[in-house]
Amino acid sequence: MANKENMTYAVIGLGNFGIAVAETMASAGQDVIAIDKSPIAVQSVADTVSNAVCADSMDIELLKEAGVQDADVAIVSMGSHLEACVTTILNLQELGIRNIIAKANNERYKYVLERIGADTVIQPEYEMGQRLAISLVNPKIIDIYQINNDYTIMEIKAPELWWNRAVETLNLREIYGVNIIGIRIGGGEKVETNIKKDYVIRQDDYLVIAADTARIAALNLD
Repeated sequence: MANKENMTYAVIGLGNFGIAVAETMASAGQDVIAIDKSPIAVQSVADTVSNAVCADSMDIELLKEAGVQDADVAIVSMGSHLEACVTTILNLQELGIRNIIAKANNERYKYVLERIGADTVIQPEYEMGQRLAISLVNPKIIDIYQINNDYTIMEIKAPELWWNRAVETLNLREIYGVNIIGIRIGGGEKVETNIKKDYVIRQDDYLVIAADTARIAALNLD
């Protein structure tokens, strides 16, 4: 098993999403086993990842030959092929992979993949669409990361309404469904996470907040 500094990732399915994951992990110095049935897809990452294999992931013996059983994390990115996704995930479970991340193209697929035991199921296109819509509604949002359909973490520039006020006086949880979990004081690089209730928010602060996704559009960030 790989250590924390050098983990092994199996990326199964080399569409645009899978290739991006495989190449990014490889560029970060991680060991990557990239698998796809398409020789062209496999060739596209062969010079980048540790091991590029042309194989059908529905065949558990081929996964074994590729060394997938030694992976710390498996990313299954065949979001449009439900049968292949399901069989691959079951194979990975049989091989003892403890952390399986799967890509789903819609809510129905997501439901199925969660039910069969994928540890995390993501919908990249849907989630990016949500992020775009939220950032358009609130242009002062600097960055946003959606944990799930109900919970979002984002960085915002301190709204004018919050300037020169102590955190405890804003009642953000009650009014907006928001908790401040970090502050880049004066826009510095370091995020301070030990926020005291009497901290007074400054005009040039950047706030990292956890928010109820359904209430983000109602945030007054002016």
